[in-house]
Amino acid sequence: MTMRAAPLTILLLLAGCGASETSDGADSNMPARSWKYYAAHPAEIEPMQKICRQWAGSNAPTDAQPAVITTNCRAAAFAKSQLQLTE
Repeated sequence: MTMRAAPLTILLLLAGCGASETSDGADSNMPARSWKYYAAHPAEIEPMQKICRQWAGSNAPTDAQPAVITTNCRAAAFAKSQLQLTE
């Protein structure tokens, strides 16, 4: 019985390894940015926050979110708050 279940189990595991629906392919090539980078390049804050909203709206567990996304989301949000304070 276990020999029959093995191929099915393998297929189910492989089916779960596909790209997430929130990923646009650019996530894996995304460089980590600091809040200072976003403060110096404010035009990049909104595109990053769009990615952050996509991840936040997904059903993916929080620990499945790539570290670079978490880092950039926090950096962009902090930079945005700093820029609003100086206005």
